[in-house]
Parts: sequence; C-alpha cells; structure tokens
Amino acid sequence: MFLGIIVYMGKYWGKNLRRYKSMKNKILSVIISGLLLAVTPVQFCTNAAEYGNANISAVNSEASVYAAGLIASYSLSCSGGSKTVYINAEVYGTAKMAKIGFKNIKIQRSSDKNSWITEKTLSDQVSENAAQKLLSRYSVSVKGGYYYRVVLDNYAKEDAFWFPDEQTVTATSNSVWIP
Repeated sequence: MFLGIIVYMGKYWGKNLRRYKSMKNKILSVIISGLLLAVTPVQFCTNAAEYGNANISAVNSEASVYAAGLIASYSLSCSGGSKTVYINAEVYGTAKMAKIGFKNIKIQRSSDKNSWITEKTLSDQVSENAAQKLLSRYSVSVKGGYYYRVVLDNYAKEDAFWFPDEQTVTATSNSVWIP
C-alpha cells in the first residue's frame, strides 16, 4: 500500500520529483516510523505480586490470587479419601500461552501441621498452546496417618517470538487428614 502511494507520487509529479525531494523524504520517514511502531511488541502488564498489589482471597481453604503478569489467576485445594489425596488446581493465563500448567508438584505430610516432609514429587502437568490448565480430583496414593497438603508452582510461558517471558507463582493448598 505504501509503495503504491510512492509510485503514484512519482507519476503525479513526473519530472518535478526532484523539486519535491524533501517532501518525499518526510513522507517516507513518517511511513517507516509508522511501520516500526506497528510491529514493535509492547507488554502492558507487570507483575503486581512483586510490588504487593495482588488481591488475595481465600474461600473454603482455597486460595486464589489475581495479579497482573502472565498468570491472571490460580487456585489450589486438596481433599482426601482412603489413603488418597485429590488435587484440584487451576491456572489461567492472560492470553494463550506457549506453556501453562503446574511444575514441582509435591505432596507433603505432617503429624502436627507445623513441620512438613515431602512424601512424593509428581511429574509436571503442563499444556502447550493453551490459555488455562485444570486438574480436577487428580488422585495420588499416600501412606496415610498424617495431615497432607500440596505445594506446586503455577507456571506460564509467553507465546512470543523474541524473548518470551515466564512467570512462576508458588501455591500451597489447605491440609487434610488422611487416616
């Protein structure tokens, strides 16, 4: 389109194009500046959690954080069955991400709810080219006779060509007694 404008200008002005050389240079400068601005990536969000601007709410022992950045919101909770811990987790990105999900998933146990020992480490649960990742009643077998909780990292990696950004937010679930 821009090339068409320049060709039209050349045909219109004909031999007098040299007279309008300074005008042509100004128009070309504006066009090139506009093109550069149109293709420059801009990230509008910052990580508000680093600056203490996250809104945190807890409902039924389930924590949700709403923060600026790649991770829009997340929640984590656990429940128990017969020697089984059920994980309910969700993470939502601000847009479609190259990778989004959960990393460093640990099942921890305690007899007093104060000192926690990692009983199991699970494999990462990450989706590619998605805006969210959900785990619903993801079951994990445990020894029993302790309080159990889940600790994991909510993870998102931006779908960008140059220098993709990553964000990780650690979450800890409620504790549950498993007989």
